Amino acid sequence: MFKLLNIAAILTTSIIFAQKIPIQILPSGHILAKASVDGKEGNFIFDTGGGINLFFKSFADDLQQKESYNFLTAYRATGERIDAPLYKSQEVVFAGKKFSNVPYSTFDMKLDGISGLISLQMFGDTDFIIDFDKKEIALADLSKEKITKSFDIQLSTIADKSTDILTYVTLNDKVRIQVLLDSGAGNNSFWISDKLIPALGIDKSKLEMSEMKSDFDEKLKTKFYKGSLSSISNSIVTLKDPKVVFVEGLIYEGKTSINWLGKKIGISLKNKKIYLME
Repeated sequence: MFKLLNIAAILTTSIIFAQKIPIQILPSGHILAKASVDGKEGNFIFDTGGGINLFFKSFADDLQQKESYNFLTAYRATGERIDAPLYKSQEVVFAGKKFSNVPYSTFDMKLDGISGLISLQMFGDTDFIIDFDKKEIALADLSKEKITKSFDIQLSTIADKSTDILTYVTLNDKVRIQVLLDSGAGNNSFWISDKLIPALGIDKSKLEMSEMKSDFDEKLKTKFYKGSLSSISNSIVTLKDPKVVFVEGLIYEGKTSINWLGKKIGISLKNKKIYLME
């Protein structure tokens, strides 16, 4: 019996250890993590604003995917419509946990060393912690942790195929808006709808304007207006003097990166909370 208990303890320790995975943080702030999809390993951008797992064609071609007539219609942050082919992974292994029947889409893009994006969609019942200092993601039950600082998030879903998270922030201590939280934007990215320029009392003519072509359709261009705010804040965190971009046609009131929230944050979709754990 004692030997069996020892073996059980070793197995338990191994399981706990397996629930963590090292990440690489690029100079841009993008988070890279390994995952295995139907037995094939790849490097993926961990993207809280991606909505659905997206695998680049060179990676997806090796999967045992059947030809699909299903599709997901979604919109990029700039309002561009995307009709994405829809497939389903039999098994995704991430941080030692197996996720079954996970929807995904594909796109013909090449980024050296990157196989695609891992989104939040498969984490509906699985909490996780992003530790930027230790450079790891750990799976955990955050309802059992003693955490005093947290704020609410809201979920945006499409037919159980796509999941994003949003929260409320205040701009310049006076304008309260809802923003998409997007780790796929890298570090220190703050997009605000250009519709909010008057509410903030900003002179649009004094902003630096530029145009950018779509990655998907060169005929589509979006105007960006660079500027700054005195602050972006929520009930816990305040960021002073952020550089921001006001975006024409943005489908959200705002969209921000997540690094400004803290060095160690826990995300729970089932509890609709982000926990500050540093």
